[in-house]
This record gives sequence, structure tokens and C-alpha cells, in this order.
Amino acid sequence: MSSSPEPIAYVFHGQDVPSLRDRLKRFYEAFSDPASADLNTTRLDGAVIQPGELEMAAGALPFLGEYRVVVVEDLTASAGGREIIDRLPEILAELPGTARLAFVEAGLDINTRQPGARERALKKLVNAVEHDPRGKVLSFDLPRENERPQWLQRRAKRYDAEIEMQAAYELARRIGEDLTLADTELVKLATYAGDRAITAEDVALLTPYTPEAVIFDMVDALGKRQGKTALQLLRQMLEEGQEPLGIYGMIIRQYRLLIQMKELLEKGQTSQSAARVMGLHPFPAGKIAEQARYYSLDTLERIYRSLLDTDLDIKQGRIAPDLALERLVAALAG
Repeated sequence: MSSSPEPIAYVFHGQDVPSLRDRLKRFYEAFSDPASADLNTTRLDGAVIQPGELEMAAGALPFLGEYRVVVVEDLTASAGGREIIDRLPEILAELPGTARLAFVEAGLDINTRQPGARERALKKLVNAVEHDPRGKVLSFDLPRENERPQWLQRRAKRYDAEIEMQAAYELARRIGEDLTLADTELVKLATYAGDRAITAEDVALLTPYTPEAVIFDMVDALGKRQGKTALQLLRQMLEEGQEPLGIYGMIIRQYRLLIQMKELLEKGQTSQSAARVMGLHPFPAGKIAEQARYYSLDTLERIYRSLLDTDLDIKQGRIAPDLALERLVAALAG
């Protein structure tokens, strides 16, 4: 029984960019001889790639080495790159066994609900490489919200560091989906902590809030009827240039989570079991459960309906977004 041929064409794609870059580094190390790497490695920018450039680079025989390594970043970013993707099956069929070709599409989500030109091109690229007998696709998906603290703990080990679970949750809450920024913050925190584990206090001291984290604190202040604090947090986000519509969308999301949590708590669930149902990490679930206790379910549903109505008014131009936000804060803190 014959074995499958060794891959010569790879696709690296996904929103877990730090993990993707780590794997790409191992790709270089596997196929590049340090003595001849400069002679046998070509990096192409897909945004400005020219017709025939890929075939010429990948089809050349290696010089004083075993492989010719070609890395193409962001082939989906240009019309020329997308034309190459359309012809890729024919291009791959002509590549010599000495070629090692990597298409890198860092940050692109192939399963996005509203695909643009790049996401549609990525699907074609993945399909072409998957269906080639010498092709391999490597996907680096964004961890779900409840998985990000564990991702941070695993990532910390790469820097010979340890981060406490509560600190990992707090960092995940402050950073959100930007794993590249999270990785940068981990390096800073590991350097600061030295030989000890990174604590939540370290995160609070060194890592600034993201809008998502500020929204959480603002909703917390609203639940406690701390209108002045909530208004200060709102103005902080607006002064930092956050789009009012984006802020409004995050507030809607937070109250939707509160409704889900309240319903589960009233059915006898604990915050831990509710976390599993909602797909949240236990730490944020516990915080949301605390917030939910400030409201009755009827009140939360009434607030949510009002939020959706006002969102429609904003999008139809009947009220300015910043004015709608200030009225919202005043009403909820009332």
C-alpha cells in the first residue's frame, strides 16, 4: 500500500495569528537550510503579486539546498492574487517536488457569516490546495470566549511563564478577540512578574481596558444604579474614538447575556452550569450572574426591547447615536 505524497503546498489561515506564526516558523525551520536559506527562500506580497511571479519562484530548482521555499502573504488581498487562485490547480500540478509553497492568510475567518471578497477567495484557495494530492491546509481558529483563558495559560508557557486562572480571565476580558495584542501583553506581564506567576493585580496594573471590558463595567454600574460612574465610562469610550453604534451594539449583547443568565438562574441553574449552557468561561459567567441579580426578568426583557427599538431609531436617523447613549444611561441608572 503506497503512502500519501509529502505535501509541497500549504495554506496557513485563521484568526489565532500567534499560533499561526509559530507554526509558520517551524515550516521555515523544516525546509530551510540555514547555510543556503537566503538563496532558496522567496517571500511574495499577494497585494502586489504579478502574473507568472509565483510560478517562476516556486518552479526554480534549489541552489546548494534541498528545497525552494516560497511564502506568499495575503494572496486574497488583490484582484491579481485572486486570478492566481483561480488558476491554482494548474499551477500546483506543475510544481517540482523540490518546491515548498506556503500561502499565508493570517487573520481571515473562512467561516464568517458575511464573507467578503477575501473570504470567498480564501475558500477557493483552501479548496484548491485540499484537493491537490500534495496539498495541506492548516487552520488556526479563534478560541471561543470561554476557551481564551486556557489559551493564555498555554501561551504563557511559551515564554517560560505562568499566569493564574483569574489573571488569565481578566486579561482575556480586557483584550477580547485580539490574540496578537494578548500575546504582546503576555510578554510584558511575564517580564514584569519575573519568576512568580502573573496575577490579576499585574493585569490590572499593566493592561489597559478594551471597549468590551469597559462595557462590562458600565453595565455593572448601571445595575448598581451608579449613574455617574456609568456616564464617566461612556464618555471615556467616546473620547477614545469608539463608534457610538459599536458601543450600543455591545450594550445590547451584554443585556442579551443577562437575560439568558437570568432565565437559567430562575430555572434552578447555578452560574457554573449556566456557563456551560451559554458557552462562557465560569469567571465571566459568575460576574454576569451577579449583574443579573440586580434585575427581574421582566425588567431585563423590557430594557432589551427598548434597546432594540432605539437601535432601529438610530439606524433610521431619528436620533443621534451619542444622544441615544446618554439617554440610555440616564434612564437605566434612574
